[in-house]
Amino acid sequence: MSPVREHYNPIISTLLREHDRLPHDQIEKRKCFQRRILFLMNTITTEEFETSFS
Repeated sequence: MSPVREHYNPIISTLLREHDRLPHDQIEKRKCFQRRILFLMNTITTEEFETSFS
């Protein structure tokens, strides 16, 4: 696993657990968690892509 993934995976896992604990009727809060998770996943992909060319 890349160092970037090792750094961000625990954070993403925590956010996923919090998201799963929310009731389904709290749509806005759930979407907020989803956006944060997607942002972090995109960050991982971007950093891995950049390091592959360095």
